[in-house]
Amino acid sequence: MKRDDAGVVNNPLRANIALTLERERAKRGISHMHMAELFRTAEGEKLAYRTYIQTVRQKNNVTLTTLQIMANGLQLSFAALLAGGKKVPEWAHRLDDNAIRKRLAHIIDFERQRRTLHRYEMAELIGVAEATYMKLERASGNISVDTIAAIGKSLKLDPATFLFSDKIPPTTDHMLLTQPEA
Repeated sequence: MKRDDAGVVNNPLRANIALTLERERAKRGISHMHMAELFRTAEGEKLAYRTYIQTVRQKNNVTLTTLQIMANGLQLSFAALLAGGKKVPEWAHRLDDNAIRKRLAHIIDFERQRRTLHRYEMAELIGVAEATYMKLERASGNISVDTIAAIGKSLKLDPATFLFSDKIPPTTDHMLLTQPEA
């Protein structure tokens, strides 16, 4: 994805994440430094302050792993970070980074089959190398928000909400998430 003169990439996911982080910081009435303190990994390591600031400024290509750390620290869902206030189905708020990878894999496979494309053709359509496509299809690797946005854009789907759309048939994981809790 291309940067503008200020170094910002036109990616609605980056904008949504930055907006959500700023809303949460304002709601809590804390400084950027204190906000960054909220982001600790399971091992107790902090997410770098620089990573947080660059994310707020929309200048870095944040990954799903980093977003999971942020979502956990803020006690928000992935969907809340990615959708930036847009309405998403309730089941979407229960997705973590692994479920997002699986959902993305399901969507690209569904779209590939719907369009009757070979894997190499689908990789070309979404603008990634075949090796990257294979990782996406296997729901492996640390996917970035720029990759997700590029996939949405190339498939003519709203990059901010296509992962949470009920228009894409559910996966088994999605069906488990939508069943009433006992």
